[in-house]
Amino acid sequence: MKILYSKTFEKKFSKYDRKLQEKIFNAIQNLPSGDVKRLVGNNIPSIYRLRISKYRILFYIDELEIQILKIDSRGDIYKSR
Repeated sequence: MKILYSKTFEKKFSKYDRKLQEKIFNAIQNLPSGDVKRLVGNNIPSIYRLRISKYRILFYIDELEIQILKIDSRGDIYKSR
């Protein structure tokens, strides 16, 4: 399955230290396994979140690809999309 990264994700991801980047990258490579949950109340029915310690990754998944939309801390990820 192909994985695509948004510019928003790449910008935030580049600010994290190397150890955290490796942890996040490994978790993304193992999708859809991990602590994944479908978000409720969205117009797009297939937006999910992946939890990695205090960080959340929002992603869209379909038959051909996974699109990583955004990463942020637990308190800030759901505020604006």
